[in-house]
Amino acid sequence: MPEGPTIKNMADRLRAALTGQVIIAAQSRYKKAKEEDWPALLVGRSIEGVRSHGKNLFIELSGGYTIYSHMLMWGSWHIYQPGEEWQKAEKLARLVLETPEKVAVLFNAPLCEVIPPENLQNHKTIALGPDVLADDFDPSEVWRRMHLPENREKELGEITLDQTILTGIGNILKSEILFRAGLHPLKPAHSLTQEEFDDFIRYSRELLQSSYEKGMRKTFIPDWLRPEITGFGFVYRRRNSPCHLCGTPIEMVRQGEMQRSTYFCPVCQPRQGEIIPFQTRLKPLEERLRLTRQLEPGGPKD
Repeated sequence: MPEGPTIKNMADRLRAALTGQVIIAAQSRYKKAKEEDWPALLVGRSIEGVRSHGKNLFIELSGGYTIYSHMLMWGSWHIYQPGEEWQKAEKLARLVLETPEKVAVLFNAPLCEVIPPENLQNHKTIALGPDVLADDFDPSEVWRRMHLPENREKELGEITLDQTILTGIGNILKSEILFRAGLHPLKPAHSLTQEEFDDFIRYSRELLQSSYEKGMRKTFIPDWLRPEITGFGFVYRRRNSPCHLCGTPIEMVRQGEMQRSTYFCPVCQPRQGEIIPFQTRLKPLEERLRLTRQLEPGGPKD
């Protein structure tokens, strides 16, 4: 599933390509597009902006109309020049917007709506929590939502994916954030100390920002740890493999109504007791790699 950083990058590309242009043609395969006559609603409107909020993308049009899309597991927006060959099959296109200069195609996304201005303030997205990547992100609001009666007993791994508490974190980022913060995914939300919560927020912001700037695969294992340390991340999809930092086998637990997988190290992320900071846990590995590289032919000399 595309996570917040991917959607923000997608919004950036659409904004740069489409802002200020007028829609001259629109077609869609959604059933409701025919029922609501989307071409009549869209053609002739100018594109005034594109924004993201977590995993949600909004194309803002003249007259107060908004195109809302959510990619879920499969969706993506592509941008083409008129007449350019598409990278995916035409049958996968769910919405096509044409302007005099660009063609924007939404492939595979199961969720898309054209929201009239009178419905925007009542749209389901008003319930979303603060966007982790937003400049005005408010951690205190996340804390407040985590401690609501309906949320306080929920497990941290479930809370992290709850887009009504904070938005933008997906399943991959969830496991890696909790690992860095040293937080066990089964801890109830209300049990976090202020310091633990601050670390959770700090690593959430750091990893999402890094993913936004560098891409997901360059975020989780720093370049200085490769090639000795392989894999997508420290814990994600590494069940039964030894933790890169302590050697303990990585475990996996399923959480929430959708039974999403969470990967964790039971030693680096103790369910009870003292949490050792990530940078402290990292130091022995740094030292081992330094010594190994010194012994390699052509490596550093003392």
